[in-house]
Amino acid sequence: MTSSLVDLDELILRCRDEKAKTYITEAVASYRAGAYRSAIVGSWIAVCFDIIEKLRELALAGDKEAEKQIADLETTRRLGDITRALKFERELLELARDKFELISHLEYVDLERLQIDRNRCAHPSLASDEQAYTPSAELARVHLHSAVTHLLQHPPAQGKYALDRLVKEISSEYFPAEKSSAKIFLASGPLRRPRESLVRNLIVVLVKGLLNDSSEFPLRRRYAVALDVLAELHPNNHGQTLAEKLPPILRTVEDKRLFKIIDFMSSVKDCWQYFPVDVQQRLHNFVKAMPADKIDEMDWLLDLEPLRQAAEYRIAHATRKELTNADFFLGMPKPVVDRLITIYLESRSFDEANECAKQLSFNASGFSAEHVGRIIAEACKNSQVLNSFELGPLINQLRARKIIPDNEFESLLNQSGLSQYSSVIPHQS
Repeated sequence: MTSSLVDLDELILRCRDEKAKTYITEAVASYRAGAYRSAIVGSWIAVCFDIIEKLRELALAGDKEAEKQIADLETTRRLGDITRALKFERELLELARDKFELISHLEYVDLERLQIDRNRCAHPSLASDEQAYTPSAELARVHLHSAVTHLLQHPPAQGKYALDRLVKEISSEYFPAEKSSAKIFLASGPLRRPRESLVRNLIVVLVKGLLNDSSEFPLRRRYAVALDVLAELHPNNHGQTLAEKLPPILRTVEDKRLFKIIDFMSSVKDCWQYFPVDVQQRLHNFVKAMPADKIDEMDWLLDLEPLRQAAEYRIAHATRKELTNADFFLGMPKPVVDRLITIYLESRSFDEANECAKQLSFNASGFSAEHVGRIIAEACKNSQVLNSFELGPLINQLRARKIIPDNEFESLLNQSGLSQYSSVIPHQS
């Protein structure tokens, strides 16, 4: 909320349970009429009804402890056992805090104050003989606010039970893979109006899952989609949690698993801003010294802006063998083609020039006009290239690809001293 004072009608609308909403409505009406004792009593009754209804929902969902508590409550009602009922009410907040995690320890303190003030308002024996207990308007309003924001607006699962449920749902193979569907799915459950602790703990679980070696791609994909949805549903909590929790998690990743962090970057948008400087430098150094068996990952590393320069540096120092053994899924990226052409034009033997020309011919479909022009313009500058057997087949392959118009291609050959490879018969007068 941008306002420091929440509207009372808005508090009423936030309530989930109809019974609790009825009592909060009465409490608000009492507050507006100046009956602050009644407002506090009504707030406490709403809290009691809300906790009981939450226990019923959890029992229907299969929670064994909730089933036990509801069964005990029904027995108490059936027997009309007042003593047992009063004991249940006295221990209700502790039950909500400790066994079901419906409220946090700090929220428990605020609601316990409501319970104490309710007793002072409702029980004459707790008040002074000379003067009745008269709570202030401010105190009544605080209790109204605490009842709704700490408890009444939230779904029944908010602690470990809710976290386990969400992780189980996200891990399921039936969790939506599309962000729009996943957003509808998550927004209708415990994440609709969650406590900050639930969102924070879920983000930490998903982050660790994405950095876990045992997480297979389909599961990682679901975790990434869920994190993306959380960034939209709860942007402030999402950013604060990543800023606070991500650095210590990243620092524990061993050198041999650093690629998991790069995978994480490709899965979680705009996460680089939360990386501490030491981790950023570590990743730069890792990419610059990328193992040969990972060179084929460069095609998407070049798309990661924070690591692009490091990736370009590694490519610029790659050997022909490294590039030959790499298997680029979407074809050779431009920096890789540039490097391979450089290696070809700097060949120190006929064998090296021939082998490199064969590789260039194989990948010619991904060449640009600039690449073709560079090969033709500079081939004659190196005798090992100019006199190699594979130069002719390479030129024929580039011509067949029609990367540049035929007339320009033939003209470029003649201008570069490669007229022997031209397909145009010179005009004789």
